Amino acid sequence: MKNKNFDFNLATELNLTMENEKNVYDQEGFLGKNYARKWKKNKFDFAKAQKGVNKLIVTPFARKYQNEWGIKVPNEVRSAVAKARMRAIMRRIREGEV
Repeated sequence: MKNKNFDFNLATELNLTMENEKNVYDQEGFLGKNYARKWKKNKFDFAKAQKGVNKLIVTPFARKYQNEWGIKVPNEVRSAVAKARMRAIMRRIREGEV
């Protein structure tokens, strides 16, 4: 990250909290099915997929997290968590879970 004040603890905590949420897991499953189809057709773009995960899953969850805990989640933390969640989705696709 470019920012030396990047909060790794917040990113880790947000990512772990998201992993334990059933609705996030279900949403990732739906996106995973779509991404698996695109992967098979060789039309998959990781950067666009990561943007989609950030917009559809991470940002709404981060807002909910902010309201619940009163902690501001910076955009760079959201981006890092979106990248981690995207990697988790890709791992599920490669392992055949999706």
